[in-house]
Amino acid sequence: MKTAAVCVASLAAASAFVTPFMGTQVAGRTASKAVVSMSVNDLLGADVETKGVWDPLGFSKDEAALFRRRVVELKHGRICMLATLGYLVAEVYHPLYDGKIPAGLGAISQVPMAGWLQIIAAIGVIELTVGKQDFENKAPGDLGFGLGFNPFPEDPEKFAALQLKELKNGRLAMMGIMGMMVQEGLTGQTPLAQLASGHISPFGDGQGAF
Repeated sequence: MKTAAVCVASLAAASAFVTPFMGTQVAGRTASKAVVSMSVNDLLGADVETKGVWDPLGFSKDEAALFRRRVVELKHGRICMLATLGYLVAEVYHPLYDGKIPAGLGAISQVPMAGWLQIIAAIGVIELTVGKQDFENKAPGDLGFGLGFNPFPEDPEKFAALQLKELKNGRLAMMGIMGMMVQEGLTGQTPLAQLASGHISPFGDGQGAF
């Protein structure tokens, strides 16, 4: 139940940054209603780092699937932002199960089966209820609840910039959490343990796999 409460609270906080125009804003105009089919030119942040759409495999040509891909990108980005923070916090504060569960990858094998069943059940309930994307009437990431946070109601461009920050931070977090897990797998040390021992590089310092 604690897991379910945390997940619901996280979704509520994330959806507060979304308006019905999330993901459909383009320079100089906004769409009045989200649609299932979406052009790559309508995607906020589609060409930020590349100064133009970079799509060598042609995924953007399937405009019907593009909407869902943006929904998935936002969802995974938000989850990974929480995971990155939680991965570090758990090293110094992990009260669940009387603090007996280790931090990092070691927790995977130590969580009891009942715990995994609770986690999977909570995720399933959220995915099928409050966390379910309305593809017909809502823009990507708009879950239909939350505080509707918009500090720039009169300036769509500033709000679009705020939404872009969420998107980019989510992309960075997806790489970050994967990097921390891979590095722990190679070195056998959690991120904070690596810093404390001076084990900054896994290459050639005698502490890691290389």
